[in-house]
Amino acid sequence: MNRFVERVEPYFLSEDPFVQRYAIEMLEGSYLVDGETFLTGLKAHDRGQVSKYSSPVLPYLMYMPLNDEGMKEVLKRLKSLSKKDTDILFYIQLVASADTELLIKYRNEVKPFLDEGQLKKIVKLPDLKDEELFMELAGMMHHLDQNDYDQVYFDQGKRIVHELVKKGEIKSWEVQVDQEELVGYEIVYTVYMAGEIREESLIPQLVNLFKNEEAEDLLLEEVANALVKIGTEQVVQEVEKVALYGNTYFYTLDVLGRIKTKEAEQALLRLFNQTNDLTAKTLIADYLCQHLSTEAIPKIEALLEEGYDENMLCLEESLYVNCVMNGVDHPKLPQWRSLIEEVEKHSLDEEPLLVPLPVQTGDKVGRNDPCPCGSDKKYKKCCL
Repeated sequence: MNRFVERVEPYFLSEDPFVQRYAIEMLEGSYLVDGETFLTGLKAHDRGQVSKYSSPVLPYLMYMPLNDEGMKEVLKRLKSLSKKDTDILFYIQLVASADTELLIKYRNEVKPFLDEGQLKKIVKLPDLKDEELFMELAGMMHHLDQNDYDQVYFDQGKRIVHELVKKGEIKSWEVQVDQEELVGYEIVYTVYMAGEIREESLIPQLVNLFKNEEAEDLLLEEVANALVKIGTEQVVQEVEKVALYGNTYFYTLDVLGRIKTKEAEQALLRLFNQTNDLTAKTLIADYLCQHLSTEAIPKIEALLEEGYDENMLCLEESLYVNCVMNGVDHPKLPQWRSLIEEVEKHSLDEEPLLVPLPVQTGDKVGRNDPCPCGSDKKYKKCCL
């Protein structure tokens, strides 16, 4: 298990609801967790709320991969839950996102919960010849280019790429991320390929895409994901150079936040000192807390005093959790804790506690539309 995951995972079972929530969020998109981490998350879910401020755990487990034991456990729960149980949709989404190998192994068990036609397309992938896989991928890209965004088609395209990578058919010298040569979903999948094969020679090309301020969110998200998967010191160095460029800093800072290395932490500290943009500074402060940076604590405390972008997040919560998980007995911990509880109480008083529900296959929701679960977040940042 990765050292950072090893350090954070026990806090999934924290009795402090704010520490528990932040710990689970901290590993999202890091590509460091495995099926064992998911099982720890299930234990946290099964324990139930530790206080009235607890957040539902299942939505935060959606980014975690299933191993064999996890798939068996999810299927067991699916068979025992009634269709009215709100958890059932989360478990179905977890199964639908499982690796192709697991879906094939448990084909008969997952059949009642997944679209039959889609399941057939998935299980046939390993039997297709290389040329057929490339043709299938071309068909997916054509469909996506000609129609509205479709998550099912997009994910199927990723499964095809994964199969080609597994067969050794994606050669590093064949993958070139050229904005002038590639258009539409071809460049999106090419970026995804770069991440899947962890191709370090493509780091400059990938980082260069952040300079295109007219690039679609989907492309920039995949660029960020690919760079996090590669996750080397060179990635950190190259991303730091463009981190505060234009309006793409939401993605560049996200890369540095998700790469859990000392180099990435130091890059964020330097950027914190360089920028006067309050939103960027707030995001950097939060990412430093997600790194469990003790060096950042006095800097972030000063930012709290000066004022930060409160529309982005509750920075007191980030700093509070950072101190707690580092064992720092800061004199302001009770003050921050009281403020966090006040924010949560206000939220609970204003409206019912929302439990986000995954959007089912076939629902047509734009990536940047408000999430239909009612969370007030964009769909891409919530149930998607």
